Amino acid sequence: MPQNDFDDNNPTVILTDQDDVIDLETETLLAERTRQEPRPVKMVQGPGLSFGSATTSLLQWRLQAVVILALVLNVCFLGLSLFFNAEFITGGHDTYHIYVVIRLIGLAGFLAVLLIYRDYSQKQLRWMEGLLFGFIVLMWIYQRYASIVSALDLSSEAELLTNRFSGLMSLVFIILSFGVFIPHRWQETAKVVATMALSPFIVTLLVHLFHPHLMDEITELTSHSHHSVMASNLLVGCILAVYSAGILNKMRAQMHEAEEYGQYRLIQKIGAGGMGEVHLVEHSLLKRPCALKLIKDSEGPVNIALARFEREVRTTASLTHPNTIEIYDYGHTEEGVFYYVMEFLPGMSLRNLVRDYGPLKPARALHLLDQTCDALVEAHDAGLVHRDLKPDNLFVSERGGVCDFIKVLDFGLVKSTKPGSAQLTSDEVVSGTPQFMAPEQVMGEHDLDARCDIYALGCIAYYTLTGKAPFNDGSAMAVMIAHTNQTVIPPSEIEKSIPSDIEEVILKCLEKKREDRYQSVYDLRQALRRCHDYGDWNAILAAEWWEEKESETDETTMASAALE
Repeated sequence: MPQNDFDDNNPTVILTDQDDVIDLETETLLAERTRQEPRPVKMVQGPGLSFGSATTSLLQWRLQAVVILALVLNVCFLGLSLFFNAEFITGGHDTYHIYVVIRLIGLAGFLAVLLIYRDYSQKQLRWMEGLLFGFIVLMWIYQRYASIVSALDLSSEAELLTNRFSGLMSLVFIILSFGVFIPHRWQETAKVVATMALSPFIVTLLVHLFHPHLMDEITELTSHSHHSVMASNLLVGCILAVYSAGILNKMRAQMHEAEEYGQYRLIQKIGAGGMGEVHLVEHSLLKRPCALKLIKDSEGPVNIALARFEREVRTTASLTHPNTIEIYDYGHTEEGVFYYVMEFLPGMSLRNLVRDYGPLKPARALHLLDQTCDALVEAHDAGLVHRDLKPDNLFVSERGGVCDFIKVLDFGLVKSTKPGSAQLTSDEVVSGTPQFMAPEQVMGEHDLDARCDIYALGCIAYYTLTGKAPFNDGSAMAVMIAHTNQTVIPPSEIEKSIPSDIEEVILKCLEKKREDRYQSVYDLRQALRRCHDYGDWNAILAAEWWEEKESETDETTMASAALE
C-alpha cells in the first residue's frame, strides 16, 4: 500500500457552484445504501476492539477504581478521627465528620451507578468522570472554606496552619489521581488539573465574599510567600499528572497497535491523513503482509468520505486485473471505524518516482503507461470511469519478482456508465484533481465517459516525461480553467529528448474536445505500442534500476552513519 495514500500535495477536490463542499453522488449513494438489502458488500465484524472502545472499557474500570480508593481513604480517615481523635485529620473542628459522611454517601452513589449498568458509552462515562471529580473538588473547596472559618472563629493559629498543609496535600493527591487513573491525552489532562489548581484561590475568594471582616486575620494565607509555596506545590502536582497521563496514554496506544485488529495484527502506521490512516498489518493465519486502510465515521447527516470509501471498496473488489490493487477484506467496528485490507505494495507512487529521480526515459514511460491502459481496459469494459487518475494513484511496485509493475489505486470517485445504472452525478458537481482533469470534467458535465480518463492519462504521460503537469500555475481554479481554454505547451519544448511519436500520442490525449481524442483506452494502448521506443524497457532493466537505487541508498545511509 502506498505510504502517500493521503497525500495533500495533489488533493482531490469536489467543487460546487456554491461555497459548500459536497458531492451529491455520494449523498445519493448513502440514501441507496440504506435501502438496499442485502448489502452489495457484506460488512464483516472483526473481534478486535478499536482504540476508542478499549478506552471506554478502561475508563469505566478506572472510574470504579477511583471511587473505591476514595471510599477506602475516607473510611480510614473517619476511623482515625473517631477512635484516635487525630486533629491532623479533622483540623480540630467538629463538622469534619459531617463532610466525610456526605462524601461517603456521594461516592457510594457513584459506585452503585457504575456497577448497576455496564454498557455506558464513552460520552456518558466522560460526563460521569466530570461529575465525580467535580464532586470531590467541590467538597474539598467547601471543607477547606469551613475549616478556615472555624479556625478563625476559635482564633486557633495552629489549626489554621494544620489545615493549610493537609488541604494542600489532599488537593495535590486529587490532581495526581486524575492524571494517573483517568485515561486522557495530556492536553485534556492539563486543562482539567489546571482548573483544579484554582481551588485554593476560590476558597480565599469565598472567605472574602462571605466573611470580609476575617480577611485581616488570614494575612498568612493571603501573603505572597504563601501563594508562592502553594503555587509551586500545585505546579509540581499538575506537571506530574500531565506527564503521567501522556506516558500512560502513549503506552496504551502502543499496546493497542501491537494487538490484533480483527484477524490482522497491526505492525506499524505507514500513512495518515485527515480521513484516516494506513497501517502495515499481518494476517494472523496466513502470515502475509497487508495494508489496512482506516476511515473514521465523521459526524453529520451526510458522511461523504465514508460513502466514497465504501464505493471504492465495492468497485475495486469487482475488478480482477493484476494491475489493479487487490482487496482482501472489508469490515467495521462498533466505534464507527471502517476499514478494508489490501495487498501491501513495496515501491513508490509514480509521482514520487518522478519527483525523486527525475523524468523517466521514453521506453520506461511507455512500459508503465501500457500496464495502466491494461488495467483500465477491464474497468472501462465494466462501465467504470476512474475520474481521479493521477501520478499519486499509479503505484510502481514489484509483484512476483517483476519490477516496475504498475498498480492502479483509489477508485473513490469512480462513476458507472452502464445503460440503466443510476446516474448519481449532479451537473453542479466538479470532482477530480485539478492538474489531471479533462475539460468536460472541469465543466461539471454529467455524461462523463472513458475519454476523461484518456485525457488524464495524457496528463500523466506529460508529467512522467517532463516532471511537470500540462497546467500547473496558479490556484486550483486557474489550473482547471486552463484545461478548458489554454493550448498545451508541447512536452518536447520542456524535455528535448521526447520522441515525436510519443508527443503526438500525448497531444491527441489532451485534445479539448473529447471526440478528437482516442475514443477508447484500447485505442490509446495500441498507439503507445506503435511508438518506436516501445519494448525497449522490460522487467530485467527495471530490476537493475531498482537494485542500483537501493545500493545508492544503502551507501548514503552508511556514509551518513559514518559522519555521525
